[in-house]
Amino acid sequence: MTVPSKNDNVEDECFSMKMTENLIRVAVVGNVDAGKSSLIGTMQTGLLDDGNGRARMTTTRLKHEIESGRTSTISSHLVGYDAELKPIPTYSSNGKHQLLNDADIARQATNFVSLMDLAGHEKYLKTTIQGISSGMIDYTLVLVNARHAPTLMTRQHINLAVACGIPIIIVLTKVDGCPKHALKATKDEISHILRSQENKKMAYQIKQLSDVDIVLNKMHAIVPVVSTSCVTGQGLDLLHTLCASLPKRRRHQQKLQRPFEFLVEDTFNVTGIGLVVSGFVNTGRSVVGNKVFVGPCTDGSFVETQIKSAHISRTDVSHIMAGNSACIGLSLNKDQKKLIRKGMVILEKRPEGLIPDEFQAEMTVLKSDGYDGTTIRKNYETFVHILHVKQCARVENIEIIGDKTIGDIMSNGSGIICAGSNVRITFRFMKQKEYIRKGMRILFRDGHLRACGQITRVGS
Repeated sequence: MTVPSKNDNVEDECFSMKMTENLIRVAVVGNVDAGKSSLIGTMQTGLLDDGNGRARMTTTRLKHEIESGRTSTISSHLVGYDAELKPIPTYSSNGKHQLLNDADIARQATNFVSLMDLAGHEKYLKTTIQGISSGMIDYTLVLVNARHAPTLMTRQHINLAVACGIPIIIVLTKVDGCPKHALKATKDEISHILRSQENKKMAYQIKQLSDVDIVLNKMHAIVPVVSTSCVTGQGLDLLHTLCASLPKRRRHQQKLQRPFEFLVEDTFNVTGIGLVVSGFVNTGRSVVGNKVFVGPCTDGSFVETQIKSAHISRTDVSHIMAGNSACIGLSLNKDQKKLIRKGMVILEKRPEGLIPDEFQAEMTVLKSDGYDGTTIRKNYETFVHILHVKQCARVENIEIIGDKTIGDIMSNGSGIICAGSNVRITFRFMKQKEYIRKGMRILFRDGHLRACGQITRVGS
């Protein structure tokens, strides 16, 4: 392994810090016909769509996604902005060849927005929830087809973002050729959804650049609404200015002095390199060559290994630090590789004591449109999302918190709850132990019933 020079180390550290301080992560959600992939493609490349999916083709990777037009996986796309908040195009004006890749954008741009393309079909809602849960999202773009009334999935996405405390931006797409009465009806319905008891937000139409400054520091209560068209380019300049001006919500640089913690979101076997894990540096910093511990394995143990390479935005670096989305190459033998999976963590020190499989969380059970009457009781099983961890867990105990609830409550001392309850739930992982900490956000969805909250205790 080649040892980086001192100058290379300094440059890599500056690059990693730049990505920590200047990167905004934005989830892009919406119904299947909202045009999420097309909007991302247009924003990233600078090319307008031709109405037949040209912009979408620059972001879609899987064959079945290209054929069906439906996104089923999570993918991130980097958009760079210069000092004047102008987007840096990545394709030539005729769209025939690519000018810049992610590494070029990362080195040239002043500010960055990482657009996370999430699935819109209800069939893939758990994948969308996982993206919002694990992606350390700063903001959410909720796309709505201006030609149709907001669907049930649009409501679900808005409610999910609000429940997770993530500010929302509504983007009305396909406004070219949209009848005025249909556009007005869609805007009115969006305003009604935002003003509901669950969301308590106010819609604000972005019509000119001065409107952007008005909403930037009020997005906890105000939801900007931008009308766009990927075919004509209408509203794209306003959307770019808004995205480039968004204040950073997560201060990862304040966690640099804490011990190194890397959340493993995916694993790959790369020919000639070996096992590579991708994920997010949650706390601390590390350098190539450092000894680390990966786990927990099925028995709760951790594997000792070494970082042999690291990449940020497809750029080879020697330093990674809190706030970086990175890929790490690990030095593992054949047997150790079989133990590595999604949902693990990489730590600079081996954890002391046993990894528990039980935890407690304070949660609010939310009611949504299409509520199917599902109740939660002891031994209820559901799929929980805790940052990068997703696993089936069983309810061991339930306690009602306080007397005030929202909506219909069922509780007769037998530990049965439903939508509207504020509860303290004790869970137990059903498959294997996971590394979780107090304060991590947890959420789950089962049918149209969902709940979110924070972990208050780990272990019995």
